[in-house]
Amino acid sequence: MSSYLPSGVKINCTLMTVSSPQQLGMTRNARTVLSSKGALWLNVEDKKLSATFVCKSPAKFWNGLGSMLTGLAVGILCVAAAVIIVAAVVGTGGAAGVILAGMAAAASSTATGVIVGSLAVAGAAALLVEPVKATIGLFTSGHTCDCTLDGGSKWQNYHNKVSFNKQKAIVQKSTLKCINGGLLQPFISPVIAQKAAQKFSANNNEEINLHQKQQLWMGFVSGFSGLADPLGTSLGIATGTYDYVTGNYDFEKGGYTDAIINEGSSPEEDLKSEVSSTTRDQTAGAVAGGGKGSLEAVETITNQNRTIIREVIDQGGTYAQAERMTAWGPKTFAGEFKNVGMGLGVGFGFGIAGAITNHYIAKNYKEDKLNLIKDVNNSLKKMRSLDFANNLNVNSTQR
Repeated sequence: MSSYLPSGVKINCTLMTVSSPQQLGMTRNARTVLSSKGALWLNVEDKKLSATFVCKSPAKFWNGLGSMLTGLAVGILCVAAAVIIVAAVVGTGGAAGVILAGMAAAASSTATGVIVGSLAVAGAAALLVEPVKATIGLFTSGHTCDCTLDGGSKWQNYHNKVSFNKQKAIVQKSTLKCINGGLLQPFISPVIAQKAAQKFSANNNEEINLHQKQQLWMGFVSGFSGLADPLGTSLGIATGTYDYVTGNYDFEKGGYTDAIINEGSSPEEDLKSEVSSTTRDQTAGAVAGGGKGSLEAVETITNQNRTIIREVIDQGGTYAQAERMTAWGPKTFAGEFKNVGMGLGVGFGFGIAGAITNHYIAKNYKEDKLNLIKDVNNSLKKMRSLDFANNLNVNSTQR
């Protein structure tokens, strides 16, 4: 048997990050079916929560994005530092070192801005948690979990025969599927509800921490494997951010994807996506870099020929003699192009190596995150079964 649910009953969400349960209140206008204690028996229209659960999905999304950009900046700084050291030892490339350091500092500033923004979002979400009102089941304060009031959030496993105020009654075994991916479960026992809340929040907060670490390492590898090339790095930051955002948030549906909620994509799909994104970025970088390198090679040869001609004429030579001297230009020109090609090839190789490294980083962290999610779902079933032993002596006979 499964008990009917009174207004103010405890409720938890599988995506919650706060360690205490909230209460389920009334949404409907007609409120005439009362329990013996003055609370109303709830029906499928009732979906108002006393306060926010501080959902895992946005915290995981924004914290992960900030960590990824921080990792990118650190990776770029490491390569830039190496270039500066090599330049100092060899005695050449000082200007390149300065440029790389400036570029790394700019990227670090960008990452810092994103982190500050994500912390502001997290802080704003935390401020939305308000004390639960004393009135039985009548909660009026707005908060981020009011998405349950959306038409897409619906009760499941409600009583198909009994109605309260002309709407189907919800019972102990009923669950509310949130549009953001969470599964909300009411609990008659406050003790069991508290244990469930602590378990769910602990796992979800640990999952967020693991996701941050994963994105930090993957960002570092991406930044480092970019060899601190200003053009390639700029492309990597832009496309990496785009891939992260579009892969974890569905703008068409207006919600987070299964990849951020339940780690829905497989490791093989992740690897394919990593390699595909790297190939795209490296190809774009090669085209742009090749064009830039070719222009620089042409400029180098042109300046070289001008110098040769000027020196020969200044020494009393003829223009014909100067022209013969510039015959060395094509050889130098070929050498310049060879250097450009080698540079692009090395960059592409490092990019693919970085993608494969990131695959194994993601795979390792994904396994741990999936275990945490599985543990939440198993705990939900266990806690629900324990709660069924508690009732209010007003039970439905529906199986």
